[in-house]
Amino acid sequence: MSKFDDIKELLSNAFPNFAGILQIELREEFSVTDYKGQSFIIISIEFEDNTFSISLNGVETIITGFDSSKLFNIINATRVAFIPIDGKNGFLGFGDSHCDFVFFDDTDCCFVEFKLNATSVRKVNKNRVDAIRQLKNTIDLFDNKLDRNYAGLNLEAYVCTPEFYPRLNASWQELAQDFLEEYGIQLFERNYKNCK
Repeated sequence: MSKFDDIKELLSNAFPNFAGILQIELREEFSVTDYKGQSFIIISIEFEDNTFSISLNGVETIITGFDSSKLFNIINATRVAFIPIDGKNGFLGFGDSHCDFVFFDDTDCCFVEFKLNATSVRKVNKNRVDAIRQLKNTIDLFDNKLDRNYAGLNLEAYVCTPEFYPRLNASWQELAQDFLEEYGIQLFERNYKNCK
């Protein structure tokens, strides 16, 4: 079995509702967005009328108000497993504060938190700290349920902040270094993953 199949089996054994939440995406490039507190893979985007479509309760649903600045983009993928974490139909539902979604391929398992609504530098800094706490809560839960066995996949974590804010400043570097020292996981502040 591949690492992809191994981690699927481990997650299925650890979480009873895993099979009902898991989505497999085969497109080379696709985007994820937050809609009403839950993460969704975008099926298609219509720039002419500023709409996008998602699968909502198994039905392709058209949503107005597409905003390209509020996406997480996955690039150069072959096969990706997507797990929405928060939200009504998410893996963990509403309640404790967890990250927005997790995805994995044959190489990496990634934890992602959206914090794209900040309009000031002060708010971005607060959101960074909140996002890291949510990532830690999710990683702690997965570590506990999987006994830290991720089938040999490399672990990564992503905080998605607005593009207008300068990244990789001293404040972020310190947060990322502390996270790496505590969890042994690389923490990125960016809105995309370029798969290997």
